[in-house]
Amino acid sequence: MRPNLMPLSRRAVDPRHLMVMQQANRREQLQAVTAGLEKARTILESARPATWVFTGDTVVQGAGQTGAGRTFSEHFGDHLRNKLRRLLDVVVNTGVQNSRADNFLKTLDWRVTRFAPEVVFLMLGSADAAAGPTGRTRFREVLNEIVDALAKTKTALILQTPPTARPDHWTDPTDLPAYVAIVREVADARDVAGIDHWSLFKDRLAQAETEPDWWSSGGQLPNVRGHVELTRQVVEALSR
Repeated sequence: MRPNLMPLSRRAVDPRHLMVMQQANRREQLQAVTAGLEKARTILESARPATWVFTGDTVVQGAGQTGAGRTFSEHFGDHLRNKLRRLLDVVVNTGVQNSRADNFLKTLDWRVTRFAPEVVFLMLGSADAAAGPTGRTRFREVLNEIVDALAKTKTALILQTPPTARPDHWTDPTDLPAYVAIVREVADARDVAGIDHWSLFKDRLAQAETEPDWWSSGGQLPNVRGHVELTRQVVEALSR
């Protein structure tokens, strides 16, 4: 990790932001995806190498947000190798700029299943939100189809909400908060683990004495420091 970036640390995570619910129905079929965080923690405690896939849309890809810096999936790879000494673990980033849920489902094999990953981190919603209120039902349907598809692979799924925009953009006309809510609702209803970056960003901002420099010049997407914060939140969730 670059010396000018804050090192990752382990801190307690507010359980409100770990979107894990317990249900009795369909437990056998969804055992792998529902155990996302637990399975990932078990993997980190074992000596067996693992493959981790980070996938989704623009935030995951990095898409010019970080300049020559690293994305949060790359920082996570550094954490695995340098902090945890998991030298044989493989981290794959298949995020695609402006990718919507429909496109992700169509390309699921190319972007996820061909790697046979032990763990998949999935962040969608930022691009889908451009469809506004009329696109919400379809987004929910496709997100459920994605959960169904991954349930057949025995891959541990961890859903991620997108992070917030810079505070001066919170009043901008956007339907993203509604799509973030759908991600939370699907995670709860389907018993899928998740990390609520949206709420974590807001909580950290409320606790900060000065506004962190986490966003690119447009104020909508995380910059290199924002990606470090995303990584910190992933590490904290897996360290709980």
